[in-house]
Amino acid sequence: MVLTVSDRLKRLLAVGYFPKELPPSFTTRTFSSQVDDIEESWAAHEGSLGQQQRRKYPPITNYSRFDMARKGHSRRILAIPNPISQFFLSKAICEHQGEFEETFKGSEISLTPANISASSSRAVPLEAISKLSEKRIQSYATAKVILQTDVLSFYHSIYTHSIPWALHGKRVAKKNRSTSDPLMFGNLIDALMRSCQDGQTIGVPVGPDTSRIISEIILCAAERQVGAENFAKLSAGYRYMDDFFLCFSSHVDAETFLAALREAMLSFDLQLNAAKTQIFDAIEYNEEAWPGDISQLKIRSGSQNQRRDLMRYFTESIRLGKLWPDESIASFSIRKSSRILVERENWDIYEPFLLRMARENSNSLDSVVKIICTYAAAGYPMSGRVQTFAEGMIEEHAPYNHHYEVAWTLWLCRSLGIRLGERATQLASRVENSACACLFLMLRSRSLLTGRGSITEWTGTVTSEDLHGEHWMLIYEAGVRKTWKIPGAEAAVTGEPHFRALKEKDVSFFDTSARNVPLELPQINRLLERALEGRRTAVLNGNILFESRIPRSRREYQTLGEDYGEDSGNWDEEFHVFGNELDDLDELF
Repeated sequence: MVLTVSDRLKRLLAVGYFPKELPPSFTTRTFSSQVDDIEESWAAHEGSLGQQQRRKYPPITNYSRFDMARKGHSRRILAIPNPISQFFLSKAICEHQGEFEETFKGSEISLTPANISASSSRAVPLEAISKLSEKRIQSYATAKVILQTDVLSFYHSIYTHSIPWALHGKRVAKKNRSTSDPLMFGNLIDALMRSCQDGQTIGVPVGPDTSRIISEIILCAAERQVGAENFAKLSAGYRYMDDFFLCFSSHVDAETFLAALREAMLSFDLQLNAAKTQIFDAIEYNEEAWPGDISQLKIRSGSQNQRRDLMRYFTESIRLGKLWPDESIASFSIRKSSRILVERENWDIYEPFLLRMARENSNSLDSVVKIICTYAAAGYPMSGRVQTFAEGMIEEHAPYNHHYEVAWTLWLCRSLGIRLGERATQLASRVENSACACLFLMLRSRSLLTGRGSITEWTGTVTSEDLHGEHWMLIYEAGVRKTWKIPGAEAAVTGEPHFRALKEKDVSFFDTSARNVPLELPQINRLLERALEGRRTAVLNGNILFESRIPRSRREYQTLGEDYGEDSGNWDEEFHVFGNELDDLDELF
């Protein structure tokens, strides 16, 4: 299917804007669906500006930060850009996406061309990591030497001025820096990228698919600079985003290629990661053993067999996790276990293992929340441990502004109707983050918080100018809702023409009626139908909407590990065993 510029733009804004790691309540779909009318309103506003103001249009904004847990103890900052800046950047990219996709075709080794898809879960789909092991085996089977490397802090190191260098050539781009010259569209994209991040030239936002596109453009340009004569030395291999796995027939060829690649990256002000750069004999390489070790573990049906298997499975997973603390073993194990139906009699052993794994490996929290909510909807009893876990996660992570852990814990509370105690409420209220604050206010409106903890202690009275700052989403959502009280928010939205246009089109970036999607488990359809207890439609425990009249083939289910760019694993066949109100309490104006 050939996409028009408008099609591409709507895809980027609908499923390529917010980071995928956010809870389900965060959405950009109404923004995407109303973008034509919004663009018209914004164009009228631009036309009303004086000449000097138009030269500074669109305004510079800052993105909301979302601190995300990664494997081991590492973390990264994801970005939720302001819709003003994200719209103009996305539009400029979409107008030239056809040219970009021709550029991507020129790469001999990339597995991650940043093409905009009409049907994938993300606007720019990403090859599943699980396929890389097969690709590596095929690549080094007859090779003598392997070169592995990646770019040091890639997204955070990209120099935005290198965007026009990659598109037009460094010499040409430095001579012509005009943002209005249509032949030098890279200059405009550079300026619009900077406008997303408070004018900063170093780094690009991590999370939006626009950054995936820009990063691939730069990497393809760097590959061109390596030169055909050096690529001729390559016998096999690939590049997965900025990770290189390349095979050669000799050490000399590998060293020569590495020198050329290092020089090419430096020409874009990027550096290879010395700690991860190595050249070695192919016969020394082997795939990591732990995924196979876990895949060999069986979880059978039948309550007694399954109970013993669960004990052995998680005990071994925890042991391997301690041996390999920098690997995503907990996340892998949890997702693998989500492919089976745990018997009701064994929930009392499965639940505590899930909670322990999430507590010790918080990057698996979103998976654990999805599993718990699915079993809750199926009628499994949730123990008091879940509330204790939620309180503990807030108390442990809120003081350190760990946004991912706080946000998913608050979403768990909303999904299960857990009321947080006074200490956890106070701590959650002090997390100065838009995503966490929106979830906090939703819980407050649903009487799921205790005490007087209030986010206004750090927001103060806001103004229209604050809608261009880091807390734009919180201010906007409070400004269009009756029950979210932030001093000045309503007036701020009314006084800022871009956000006023969003409000007039009923755009929201936070859906208080969002539901969880159940996991694709054996017999899950039967269990959810039973949980309806004769009703045709209900929001089941776990915040899952289930409608009996919808045919099984049209119901939406999800499988952990099959979403965007994540490891779906080589799932062993042994694993495949055979509150009900719909109202939205946070009413919009």
